[in-house]
Amino acid sequence: MNDKINANEFRESLDRHLSDMKADPWLAQRIIASERGEGKVKKKLSVSVILVVSLLLVLTTAALAVTGLYQVINWKGDVTRTAELTQAPDSDAVQSGAEDWRTDSLHSFISEIPNEETAFAWYNNDDGSIKCSELHQKQIPVSSLEWFAEYMHGIEHLITPVTLPEGKVTNCYGKVFMECKAYGKYDQIKNGQSGSMCYNRFLIDESSAVATGYDLGIAFEDGTFFIFRSELRDRAYEEPLMLREGESAREITIEGMSDALLILAEDPAYPDGLIMQRRLSHPVRLKQLPLNNNLEESDDRSYQYEYMTVWGYNLDNPEILLKLFSAGKEY
Repeated sequence: MNDKINANEFRESLDRHLSDMKADPWLAQRIIASERGEGKVKKKLSVSVILVVSLLLVLTTAALAVTGLYQVINWKGDVTRTAELTQAPDSDAVQSGAEDWRTDSLHSFISEIPNEETAFAWYNNDDGSIKCSELHQKQIPVSSLEWFAEYMHGIEHLITPVTLPEGKVTNCYGKVFMECKAYGKYDQIKNGQSGSMCYNRFLIDESSAVATGYDLGIAFEDGTFFIFRSELRDRAYEEPLMLREGESAREITIEGMSDALLILAEDPAYPDGLIMQRRLSHPVRLKQLPLNNNLEESDDRSYQYEYMTVWGYNLDNPEILLKLFSAGKEY
C-alpha cells in the first residue's frame, strides 16, 4: 500500500469527513478503520487508510446499527443508560430520518455554497414543519498551522492545543466556523425554492462575524494523526458520549476545563479520544438569523459552554492527548 497522500487528496478527504462530523457529531465519533492489529501492540495505520475509510462513515451506519446497544456515559465515566445508534446522548428521542433523495439533495445544494455565506436548506412536512434540513455556516479555511495559531490568538472562548508532538507535520487542514454577533449586521441575499426544497442564503458583515467553532486535522510524518473539533453550545451536556464495545472512559483533570474524559480503545483499529467541556467566563452573544421561514431574527441567543473533542490515531501512548492541552505536565 502506498502510504503517501498528497495535499489535495488530504484536503478533499478530510473536508468530507469533517462535513459528516458536522452533520452528525455523535455518529462521527465512531470513525472506522479497516486495518486491524494483532495482540496488545497497536498496528500503525497509514494516514491514507484512515482518510479513505473515514469517507465510508455514512455508508457504515447500517452495519454499525446491528452491533447492538451503545453505552451512554456521564462526565464521571459511569454508564447512565444504553442507546441505539440512532439515538443521541442527552436525549431519549430517536432521531428521525429522511428519504435518501432529500438528504442527497440537501447535501448537494449545501456543498455548492461559498465559504463566505451562511445558508439553510430544508424540506417541509405537509403541516409546514421541517422534515429534514442542512446548515452551511460561514467559514474560513485553515491554510496552515501557523495561520491557525495566529488567527486563534486572543480568541478566549475557543480552546486550542498548547503544544504538539515532536515531528514533521505532513498535512494540516480545517475550517473555522463563524456566526453573527448580537446586534451585528447581515444581508439576506436569497430566499428561494428549488422544487420542494426551500432555502435561505445570508452574508454576515465581516465586522459582525465571530468564531464559534473549528475543525482541524493534523497528520505527522510518523503516521500519527489528530482530529480536533471545538464547538460552542448554549448549555452543558450531562451525557457527553456513547461508547462502543471495547472502549472505556476515564475521568481526568485538564486545567481550565469543567469536565474531561480520556477515551481508551482496546481495538487498535479505533482512535483514542479526549472529550472536554467548560463553562465560558463570558457568554458569547449572538444574533439568531431567520434561517427558515418560521424563525424570526433575535439578538437574545448566547453560548455558555465550549465542547471539545480530540481523536488520535496510531498513538503509542494515548496520554499524549492530555499533553496537547497541558504543556510540560507529566501523566
